[in-house]
Amino acid sequence: MKNWIKISLSLMVIIVYATMVSSSAKKKFVAVAPPPPTFKVPSYAYTPPAHASISGNDLKILLVEPTYNSKFKYADYRIFTDFKKFMSGDINESLTTKGYLVRGPFETYEGAMYTDKTESDLLLNIELDLDLNDQNINWKGTEILVSGKKKTAVYTNIYKLDGYFTLSGKVNISISEPITKEKIWVKNVPLKQRMIRIASKNEYKTFRDYSLAFETEPTFANPFIPALQDYYKEILDIAWASLDPNELTTLKKYVKEIREKKKY
Repeated sequence: MKNWIKISLSLMVIIVYATMVSSSAKKKFVAVAPPPPTFKVPSYAYTPPAHASISGNDLKILLVEPTYNSKFKYADYRIFTDFKKFMSGDINESLTTKGYLVRGPFETYEGAMYTDKTESDLLLNIELDLDLNDQNINWKGTEILVSGKKKTAVYTNIYKLDGYFTLSGKVNISISEPITKEKIWVKNVPLKQRMIRIASKNEYKTFRDYSLAFETEPTFANPFIPALQDYYKEILDIAWASLDPNELTTLKKYVKEIREKKKY
């Protein structure tokens, strides 16, 4: 009897130990899913090449926020609205560093008060004439059944996409008389072409529509950040080099002529 009890206890110990080892082994081999990708926060920052104001410059600049050309269909996407919004602040800082007196930046020309226009010497507009070419993006469609069967079956397509975009364009800087908006100085500078490679993980229902991908998929949107950060510095370097007080001071005489003709 005693031997039987000993044997039973031994078996119970063995079973408990085996269960603990098995449970421990299972825990060791449980795969932990990687965290989902998140949207990168762009770093749009610009430091003007010089930090001392240029003496003798009393030009008053009416500054309007940069705008996109009317054909740029991505202008209202958040990634691009943020891009130009940050830029207006750094253009303002660059102008101030050069010694200009700045009124603005105003979101639109119409947002400036009449006195802002009459008391300014020059109106500065910066147009971002960008093109985002998607001819090298491959849309791979798969037909799926929505409802019905055989003759009454209704199908739709879902798409995955990969490939690369080509970002290119130019920056158009113009100086105008602030009241009439008559242009008196223009400079157009091409931007270096950038290739943006993407590999989307999600599926989309609308062919060649990127709005949902930009807003909801970090894997799609994040590759644009380095290219836009490069463009940010490139555009601000162009603006810094172009807006020379010595050159712009000579434009005041044209402003005076225009106002006299228009009787302002």
